[in-house]
Amino acid sequence: MPNSLQNLRKEAGYRTAKDFAEAVDIPAPTYTRYEQEPAKIPIERAWIIADFLGCTIDAVVGRTPIKPSEMRGPVQRAYDALSDKNKGLLDDYLDYIQYKDGKEQARDRAQDQRRYEELVQQYSRQFYESMGSGEADFIDLVSLGDADALRARFLEFVETRLADERDREIADALDMAESVGRRNARDNGWEFEVAGERFLIRDTKPKEPLSIELACYKLSNMLSAQYEERDREVLEGITSAYDGMRRRRNAFAHGLGGSFDNNRG
Repeated sequence: MPNSLQNLRKEAGYRTAKDFAEAVDIPAPTYTRYEQEPAKIPIERAWIIADFLGCTIDAVVGRTPIKPSEMRGPVQRAYDALSDKNKGLLDDYLDYIQYKDGKEQARDRAQDQRRYEELVQQYSRQFYESMGSGEADFIDLVSLGDADALRARFLEFVETRLADERDREIADALDMAESVGRRNARDNGWEFEVAGERFLIRDTKPKEPLSIELACYKLSNMLSAQYEERDREVLEGITSAYDGMRRRRNAFAHGLGGSFDNNRG
């Protein structure tokens, strides 16, 4: 691909995918997957990346080549027109802003980490209870068997629970959508609002208007794709938190001269 997302990211000054992912507030594993398969980037994320890079969505997903020189927007052109002295002043101010922004991002990442660790604790209790135990101490889970096998079972359990919760969420949304959906003559389709977000299902054959049932079916597919992407990110966050908690637990155990995992984690 003449101008891959990776090349665009590097041209924008981001050496690593992780740095860019943090800048656009996308989980690093998810963004890395986007660079590998840019054509599969969800439209909402493609807009975010394109706006940040100052290019088109087509360029982000690899449909059209773009010259780096064409990415210089009005802000960059205004900067180029400044004197060297004023460029220096602006550079100093940008350094301060980046420092401040870095602290805010670190705080946000810490909040996300705490949220995912709370989810690990929440799902671990459900996991433990599903195996017939009344105990809910996450650290004791490793005593049930091989740590890696236990990890796989736990993450499989979480993925199943997320899917169940997603199905219920979509079913509730569709129940509401069918009663509040309305025809939108201007945009030629059905308009729905789900959790404050507007969805428009267009008629593909104007001479054969969509029924509310078919519109809801198409809405269901849209919600499924959107919520599956969201849940993949949640699972990635939970996986990262689980592994981080296990590393800290093992480090603590080794500090005491042993390992709760019997050196299997």
